[in-house]
Order: sequence, then structure tokens, then C-alpha cells
Amino acid sequence: MDNLIENLRAIVGREAVLSEPSELLVYECDGLPQHKYLPRAVVFPTSTEQTAAVMRVLADAGVPFTPRGAGTGLSGGALALSRGVVIELARMRKVLSIDAGNRTATVQTGVVNAHVSKAVAHLGLHYVPDPSSQGSCTIGGNLAENAGGIHCLKYGTTTDHVIGARVVLAGGEIVDLGSNEGTAGYDLLGVFVGSEGTFGIATEATLRLVPVPPAVRTLLAEFPEVDDASHAVSAIIAAGVMPAALEMMDSEIIRAVEASVFAAGLSLDIGAALLVELDGIEAGIDDEAERVKSICLEYRARTCRLARDEKERKTLWAARKGAFGAVGRIAPDSMIQDAVVPRSRLPEVLAASYGIAKKYELRLANVFHAGDGNLHPFICFDSRSAEQVRRVKEAGRELMETCVAAGGTITGEHGVGFDKRDYLPLIFSDDDMDTMLGVRAAFDPLGLCNPGKIIPMLRGCGEARAVTLTASPAIAKQLSEASSSLGPRASRPHERGANTQVDLGAGKAAGNGRQRLEPDDAAKRLFAIVGEANVSVFPSPRLPALLSVAPQSIEQASEVMKHAARGSWSVVPSGSASWLNAGNPLSSANVVINTLGLNQVLDHEPADLVASAQAGVTLQTFNQTLSAGGQWLPLDPPDDGRSTLGGVVATGMAGAQKCGYGMPRNFVIGMRVVLPDGKIVKAGGRVVKNVAGYDLCKLFTGSYGTLGLIVELTFKLRPVPAKEVSVLARGSLEAIVRVAQSVHEARLFPAGLELVSRALGHRIGVEMADNDVLLLTRFAGIEKTVSYQVERAITHLRGEAGVAEIETVSNDRNLWSLLAAAPMQLDEIVSWRATVPTTRVSGFLGRVNEKYPVTISKSIWQAGIADGRIRVMEEPKLTRAAEESSRLTHLRTLAESFGGSLVIESAMDEIKTTLDAWGPRASSDNVMKRIKHELDPQGILSPGRFVSAKRAT
Repeated sequence: MDNLIENLRAIVGREAVLSEPSELLVYECDGLPQHKYLPRAVVFPTSTEQTAAVMRVLADAGVPFTPRGAGTGLSGGALALSRGVVIELARMRKVLSIDAGNRTATVQTGVVNAHVSKAVAHLGLHYVPDPSSQGSCTIGGNLAENAGGIHCLKYGTTTDHVIGARVVLAGGEIVDLGSNEGTAGYDLLGVFVGSEGTFGIATEATLRLVPVPPAVRTLLAEFPEVDDASHAVSAIIAAGVMPAALEMMDSEIIRAVEASVFAAGLSLDIGAALLVELDGIEAGIDDEAERVKSICLEYRARTCRLARDEKERKTLWAARKGAFGAVGRIAPDSMIQDAVVPRSRLPEVLAASYGIAKKYELRLANVFHAGDGNLHPFICFDSRSAEQVRRVKEAGRELMETCVAAGGTITGEHGVGFDKRDYLPLIFSDDDMDTMLGVRAAFDPLGLCNPGKIIPMLRGCGEARAVTLTASPAIAKQLSEASSSLGPRASRPHERGANTQVDLGAGKAAGNGRQRLEPDDAAKRLFAIVGEANVSVFPSPRLPALLSVAPQSIEQASEVMKHAARGSWSVVPSGSASWLNAGNPLSSANVVINTLGLNQVLDHEPADLVASAQAGVTLQTFNQTLSAGGQWLPLDPPDDGRSTLGGVVATGMAGAQKCGYGMPRNFVIGMRVVLPDGKIVKAGGRVVKNVAGYDLCKLFTGSYGTLGLIVELTFKLRPVPAKEVSVLARGSLEAIVRVAQSVHEARLFPAGLELVSRALGHRIGVEMADNDVLLLTRFAGIEKTVSYQVERAITHLRGEAGVAEIETVSNDRNLWSLLAAAPMQLDEIVSWRATVPTTRVSGFLGRVNEKYPVTISKSIWQAGIADGRIRVMEEPKLTRAAEESSRLTHLRTLAESFGGSLVIESAMDEIKTTLDAWGPRASSDNVMKRIKHELDPQGILSPGRFVSAKRAT
């Protein structure tokens, strides 16, 4: 008798455990049948608690496990290697709750993707991610792979639409993960999504729902050649059009589809068909459709027409989604690849792919998400021929190498899994993969979660990751010369403890008012790395006796960090130093590494909607550069023109236009980071869709410089709106909140919907009567659409009693710039921000007004009625720190009672030493501590700001 099987049956029931070989055959592979491994058993839990109990039993026995949903994956990710146990979630298919007001749904992760939208269709809502297998794939599988689909060009992938998850870790520990959008701490949810079951098992997920677009237009363009269609794709994006979907099928796929049940009446003598879908408000959408049509015709489309009605639209999309099944008409077997290239490189890469197929005497059929550059070439063959199988493997690798050489990645939505793990070194270095393994070990210290996936097998999960500090030869020579010149009294910083304040040199007043250094040995070593002109005394009364080091290159930043690690110096990453005191007080600080010398905009390709820059470039400069190509990075964090891209990402904060555009986490697609040991590692890449490896961009975004120094960033962009108009309305708090909710529920899709206090209104040039508040509603887009939105918004405002002085402001950028700048222009304030569900913003503000009326009537505050974000800035009561701490504690408790959280952004040290700035982290705290320990084992980066480096249990 197998005791493990009996123990599992005692938890879930005898019928919920399969162990006979004949029963296990169906679970030996996923949707990619080229790889087959028979599991030891398959277990069907029906709840989070059962899943946790199963995983405790497996942990006690040291048996690895693999989570599985519908088995539609195409990377071998659901294979139980080494006779592991499959934990099958297909029976966990309950929709647990639907919150129409806050546009969320909480589901068990065995729920089928398409069933979510069906469950909320009567509310006029839907769940956006729509992979081709959405009729059968599950939410859990979508989380594991960060699934995309046809409409992710405009709306993003799974990671942009999951706002919470209940996860069971390998030992049976249950943790609740959220993005740092509304919770304190690292974005654990962001890095968990796409981890392919190697971090733990998600049993419940809270999903973001969006309104069904009021208007949709679908166009079919037929081209004589694939090359023509590819150039049209780049031209559509470069023209500033943002389609909801942009899909292509080549002639092989078209013929296969037209011979199948998915036939849609496509011409059989064309080289490629392009499907373009636009959605939004009815006003203006036909103008956009005409723009797309004219571009397609300009690039030699034979025809370009609108779907006649909803029936034809559905037929066209059924043909596109049925392409995978139709390939069986071309050959007995096919190997589907999944790579992404920059949109601007599509023509050459597609030409190369057909050349590769010809070279290996294979038949190739292409269907892909053209708007994302996400290719899905089907290599068709007969698996009964060993020679063909060999050629397919060689052709597949050459395809991957070609895509990577073009600046792309090895997978955009199918994942790495087992099938592509040996390709990972094509895009990541050993140091990159070691960093990924460190994060993996933080989630799964036992090494039992889906082992053998993603990271190449020879590395192994849990492999020892030795830290080696080595300088480049040139800088090593400079350091050696500097050290030898110091004589026998040279300091030995490596002997000092990790939390000891290091005397790095005294400052004396220079003639220009800047402090001049009288350097000690340590400062001289830094001179050797960055030059004396780039080392100074950091000008801060709160962080005394610090050196500010400004590396002029990424390599210099790496050497400074290595030097700090040798001496166990505490390092504080900094950009414009705007948020240097954020979070809890630092337990020690020796060196500030300033990124302002890393100030180069590296590249911008409008056809790709992507740009890269070093971290010291300001957001303002970056957007000024991008504007020449008609594009921008649509972020408006607190910023008076000084905020650097690195600082914006490190804080992860959003501003008043979050509801329209999102947060930094939604736009960062790649970065380079200097780790505490000086290694330079890469996360993400340069394409808008990428699920190769772990999404460490999410982890570093919002980490406040506690895990690494961000030195380079790549962003996806948006077209600059043709028109921007703001509608202003003044009135009482109660009336303005009511009308703001009315505008929000009208589904006019504003870029911003912000409540502003009288005091803040005065700062941005808008005067109001006593006790009034201001509603700023911003619309951005094409002219006809914006005009319609403004007209409808004014109608809602005029229909509300208590609302007066309605006006519109065109050319409103200065207004919103002043709003973003306000938090940066206030000295010595107590600043806090809360996040609550959107339907509870008014209730929360009302309770604050009841308890602390001066806060609402006199303080500077703003609130996002459509995203639940509230920021309050008040003058501190310097003689009453204890009373202030008590008030902030009560406000935090109040926010939590409304289902939210509260973070203290700025406060006196007397307050921060008695009150945690971030608030409770509950079940995820141990994971955060383990991540901090894995990436910063010495605890030298901003120690104390977020979490301790002490290893958690």
C-alpha cells in the first residue's frame, strides 16, 4: 500500500485521488504532446484549505508537485517530472463573489476564463484577457502563464487584471498577495503571476472587470503578401491608433481555416489577412476605422472592409481563434512556437522564418498577434519520421535565435515551462538567472514547487549562489593604486559590522557654498571609481555624515556597489532625492548613490511604442523627447519636474490620472539593476509582451531602493492624445462626491476623475468658496470623442443639486502638472495616502470629515473617485507627536475598516519611530523578508525602510 496515496485520500476523499496507470495517462502531458511524464498521482482538492492540507502532506514526504488547470498549456509546464504529484484544480470552479460597484470578481482558480465574462455580462462588464483557449483554459492557468490573448494590445495581459490572489506555498502556508497598488510592501502578486507554478498554487483570485465597450468596429484587410501586411501593422501603430486587437494569418493558415468548421469566407489567393478591432465610445470610432482603412490600402491591401454586423464579427474572430485546431489539415503534427519581436522588425523576421522552413524542408504556417509582435509559427511535420522530428527541433531553435537577435524574446504568452528552459540563456545571463532562483527560493524554500521548469535543469532550484565581488580590470587597477597610496593607515571597511556608521570624510564649507570634502581612505577609493568631482557631502539634516556618489556610467555604479558591499556600508539609492525619507527611518546610512549622472535617453522606436532610458533621466525630459514621435509615457506621479524615471519606478506611485492610464508597474517592460553585490542584472526585455523567466520588473517597481539600484529602464508607451479637455465643477463635499460617482458610472472613460480640496485648488490656481471642493474630470483622445465626453459630463454635473460654477479648460496640461507638483512643494508636512474600494471613497471621506473636520476643510488633499486613491498633506503639530501618532493610527484603522490600507509618506521622526509607515503586511510578511534576504543578504540597501534582511521562517 502506498501510504502517501492513502494520506491524500484521507484529505480529499477516495474518488478525488487518481493513482492507477490507466487513470494517469491523460495527465502525462499538457497541450504540447511532444513531452510526456507519468505522475505518481493526481489529487483534486475543492478548497484552499484542502489544497494546503495536501501540500503539507507532500512537504512532509518530500514529494514535489505540479499544479494543473485545464491542461491547455503549450510549454510542458504542467508535467510532473520525477514522478511528482499533480494537484488538479479543475474542481475548484466557484465564482465566489461579484462586486459590480467596484468592478471586481473573486473566483476559485479552476473557473474557466470565458465563464467569468458570462457571469458578469448582465452587468455590462467583462474580464479582458482572452487567450484563444478561453473556452476551456482556467484562471489559475492564466495566472501561472500570465496569459494574454487577442485584446491585450490595448488592455494588457493577466497581470494587469488580477488585483489579488490567495496562494498556498509548498509547506501549506496560506498567504494573500496583492500588487503594491493598494497594499504595503513588494509587488508579490506581480512577480507571482507568470511564475508557472514554481512559487506556489493560487487557489482564489480577485479579478478586475471593465465595462463592455459601447462601440466596436472590426475590419478585415486582405494583402497580396505577408510583408505588406507587416508594414501596415507598424504604420497603424506609428500613426497613433491604438487598436484593441491587431491579428494576422498567412496564406497557409487561411487555407486551413477555410477548409474547417471555422470558415469565414476569407479569400484563398491572398498572402495574408489582417484583423483589426477598434473599440470605445461611438463618437469618433468610425473616423478611426477610416484611418486604419486608408493605412491598409496605402500598404497595398487588396480590400479592407468593416464586418457587416455582430454575426460576421464573431465569425471572423472564430476563424482566428480556430486556427490552432485547423492546422491539423496541413500535417499530422505541428510544433507551435511562441516568440515576440519588436513590431518594426516583423517583416524581416517573418521573411527569415519562411527561409528557415525552406532550409529544413518543412512547411510553416503563421498566425500571430501582430500588434504585439507575438509570433505563433506552426512547424508542420509527421512525428512518425525521426528525420523530420530532428529537423523540426533544429528549425525551432534557429527560429528562437533569430527572434532574440532581432531584439525579441522566446515566449510572449505560452511560458518557458519544460519545453523552452534550455532557451532561457539566449536572453538571460547566469547572474540574471541566479537572481530569479533567489526569488524562487524565497517563495519555495523547500524546492518542491513544479521543479525542473523555467530555469535550465543543470542550475537546479536551490543551487548555492555564491557572491563574488570582482572589479573590472581598469577600475581594479585604479582602486589598487589608490589603496597603495594611502600607506599603512589605510582603512579596512570590510572588517566593520553591517550596521556600523562609517566615517567617510569630513565636510568643510567651500567658497561656492558647496561642502568640500576632506577625504579619508574610503572617500579616496570612491574618487578612484567615479572621480573626485562626483563625490560630495549629501546635503540633508536628516541623513548626516553621508557621502553622495554620482556614478557617470552603469559600470561605475556597479563598482561603487561592490566597494560598499566589501565594507558592509549601508547604501541609499537616490534620484532627485524627493522621497529619500519615505517609509520607516533607516537603521543606518553611509553612502547615497545618486543616479543623476545616468541621464541618457537611449532609444525610441515609434513603430514599436517602446523607449529606453537611463534611470537618472527625468520624466519631464523623457516625455519631451518622446513627443517628437507623437508618444508619451502616461504617468503623473508626484512630480515638480525633478522626478527621475528611476525614482518614479522605485516608488511605484501613481497620480491623478491612474484611472485612465495605470501605474508604473503597468508600463515597465524591462530594466537593468545593480544588485547589492555589484552584479548588473537584467529583468524583462524590450518587447511589450514577454513571459520568459520571472517578472522581476514588478518586484523592483515600488521597492524603494531596498532590493537593488535601478539604472536603466524600458517602457511601453501610448500615443499622445489629439485633444485633452478638463471639466471643473465646484460644490459641497457631499454634492461633488455624488456627481463624481455619477460621471464614473456613466462609463465615459475619463483619464482623470479627481476630488481636490479648497487648499489644493488654490495652489493650482482654482479659487473656491469656503467648505467647497473641486471635481476635475479630464478627457483625452481624438477630437470627436472628447467633445462627446465633455458634453455628456457637463449634463451629469448640471443635473446635480449643490454643484455650481461648471467650466471647461482646454490646453489643460499646466493644470494637471500643478496638481502633480503640489506634494513636492510642501516642506515639513505629515503626508499619508490611503487606498479603499472605489465605492467606499465617499464613505471614508465622510468619516474622516466627522472625526477630523479640519483635515477636510483646511488641509491639502486629493482623492481619485474612480480608483480609490486618497492623499492628504497636513502641517505637523510639532509639540504633539504622540497625539499625531494616535490620530494616524486611528485613520489607518478607519481605512482598514473600509477594506483599504494607509501608508504614511512623510512625518516627523518621532512619529515614524513609534508607528510603522507601511502598516500591517499580514500573511505575506515572511515572503517579503525572505526576498530581502535572498537579494540583499548583508542588508546594506536602505536598511529598515521596508523589511529586515533577517531570514524569515
